[in-house]
Amino acid sequence: MRRYFLALLALPGCLPMQQMMETKRELPVTKVVLYQNGVGYFERRGKLHGKEVELRVRPDQVNDVLKSLSVLDLSGGTPSSASLPVERSGDRLAQELPPQVRNATGMLGLLQVLRGAEVEIDGDDGTMHGRVVGVEKTQRRYVNANGEQISTEPMLTLMENDDQLQTIAVSQIRRLTIGDRTLSVGLQQSLDISKSDGAWKPISVTVRLAGDESHDLIISYIHEVPVWRPAYRAWIESGKGIQLQGWAVVDNVSGEPWNDVNLTLVVGSPLSFRYNLHTPHNVERPDLSSRLPDVAEAPPPPDVGYAPPPPAPARAEEFDGMSARGASEDAGGINGGIGNARGRTKSAKMAAPAAAPSPMMARDEAMASDARRQAQRAQVQDQIRRQEEEARRDAVQRSAQALVQGREVGALYAYEATTPITVPDRSAALINIVSRKIDGKDIFLFRDPQSGESPFRAVMLKNGQESTIEGGPITLYIDNTFAGEGFIGRVAKDETAFVPYAKEGGFALNLQQDGRIDELHLAKIIDGRITIQGKRVATRTVKLESNRDKPSLAYVKLPLTGGMEMVNPPKDLVRAGTDIYLPVEIGAKAKAEAKLVESTPIELVEMGLTPQVLDAFRYYLQGTNLVDAVAGPIRELLAAQEQRATLEREQENLARQQQILEADGQRIQGNLDSLPLGAVAADLRKKLVAQLATTTTKQAEVAKKLVEGQVKLAAIDERVRTLLRQIELK
Repeated sequence: MRRYFLALLALPGCLPMQQMMETKRELPVTKVVLYQNGVGYFERRGKLHGKEVELRVRPDQVNDVLKSLSVLDLSGGTPSSASLPVERSGDRLAQELPPQVRNATGMLGLLQVLRGAEVEIDGDDGTMHGRVVGVEKTQRRYVNANGEQISTEPMLTLMENDDQLQTIAVSQIRRLTIGDRTLSVGLQQSLDISKSDGAWKPISVTVRLAGDESHDLIISYIHEVPVWRPAYRAWIESGKGIQLQGWAVVDNVSGEPWNDVNLTLVVGSPLSFRYNLHTPHNVERPDLSSRLPDVAEAPPPPDVGYAPPPPAPARAEEFDGMSARGASEDAGGINGGIGNARGRTKSAKMAAPAAAPSPMMARDEAMASDARRQAQRAQVQDQIRRQEEEARRDAVQRSAQALVQGREVGALYAYEATTPITVPDRSAALINIVSRKIDGKDIFLFRDPQSGESPFRAVMLKNGQESTIEGGPITLYIDNTFAGEGFIGRVAKDETAFVPYAKEGGFALNLQQDGRIDELHLAKIIDGRITIQGKRVATRTVKLESNRDKPSLAYVKLPLTGGMEMVNPPKDLVRAGTDIYLPVEIGAKAKAEAKLVESTPIELVEMGLTPQVLDAFRYYLQGTNLVDAVAGPIRELLAAQEQRATLEREQENLARQQQILEADGQRIQGNLDSLPLGAVAADLRKKLVAQLATTTTKQAEVAKKLVEGQVKLAAIDERVRTLLRQIELK
């Protein structure tokens, strides 16, 4: 490998060692802005002396960099140009190389493909010039401490002076110079192709500046990055609101570390796209080669008289310890008091001896003493529990201190880090972006009340005016205990989100729906066409029964009816797009209901006295702005309608009588037909004939009255039509 590297340095056109190892000045990354559309904005900042600054980017980043590169010189200078190597397909470049160097690897492989090339070799025995004949493996005998040994070694054969062959061991070559310029350039291109293979090998973009003075530069660009993702934690205590903490997961796969950068995370997705600026774009041109002649015209035969020639052929332990210590310390003070009391009792006994207590009294005293000790122990444990809950609450608030400040940037919202952030290359970081108290409570949620499914246990979060909450997973802790996980969607300012985290039983829900037309009033009457206006009202009633031992607050998700508005909605109702969440408060083992009332204005056009028209007429007569030319005919119309209603009821009674009489007549006629002939049934036949005659007479009277009633109804209808044509209300 050492000899091979030296050989490369000897190639014509190669740079000296110091020039190859020298790297242009590269400015550090000082600012990173990550968006949720898959791009990141990067700034490099620094001062330098000279005319050039280098920017190294990966091949998959170069198109975005070329599309967005911006160079600002705060010292007053201007950038003059930026250059980078042209991207060409490695396969295409390889096809353009001389075939001798396409697959050459290492000194031995290179010598094998340089057959016929002019070379100069510096070896252990001096310098040799000539053309490469080939490389072959030969055996060599030598003697060492182990006796005679045989080794196989590659040997290079050179032709010197066109007639002399000379060999040299490949291992003895210290320096190789290729005399063929084409082959040396081809080898360099082959190495360039190998260097460019792989997405992590950088491309150097060199920015040239005008003037040799000092430059204070800001270089900015964008390129594709993984999106940052938020994840949330929520601590919920009854009656104390919700402590919300949000973390952003940030991935650095840019190819270099971010050391102490100003990091900004933007909520939103500005428009962005890919565009290939690095690969040369060739326009396809028409090929007119077919217009070339296929053969050239042969010269005419010679004029001499001879024949032409013939043609050529083809941690749990700390809590226990703290509890034990606390119990011991507190109990010590209490027991001390008990001991003093016992001491006084003993002194009193010594001063005034008394009779020994009975066994029953001793047992009662021991039981009372045990009860006191248990109460004292419970009191100590309760005090320790309250202290730990307070310490845990304080720890949650301390650990949830956000490391960023939020602000609106046009239509976007940005979280800007308050301290420099370091994210090593090929690493991810968690950054606290949200930490604040928000309103909310633990509730029950019926997402589909008509499905009969059990409700969800959910958390209702009410976002304030501070900032938008971006969507992401959320872990819920209720009273310092893990309760479940959910997913919170994007919650804008003043919006409310429902986050289900568990299934819950113990409820029975019934949904009832009702509709009616209400508040009808007369709008106009023209040519007998009556226009009335009013409201169509729809009511949905949610009836809920709870079997739980505690009061509950449930929300029922209902779709809003298109084109209708809510009437007197409940105070805590939540609206989300085309859905609403109806609150239902219910006691322990109780029943409750809530209603959603919606209405929309309607307009009806009628040609007769329909029920809606009659209601509108009555409503009109109750008003104060009556027009006599309209009110009088309307009263007549209402009176005619009442008369018509009475006649219709009489007609219905007559029709029922007619049906009864027809049935009686058929029965009597059937009895007559079944009687035998002769004197025996003569009296019965006579009675039945009389009954049939009476029934027939009554049928005729009823039929007459029905006809008379129909005539009266027709007269009333004609009267109504006449009155309607006389009324005009605009």
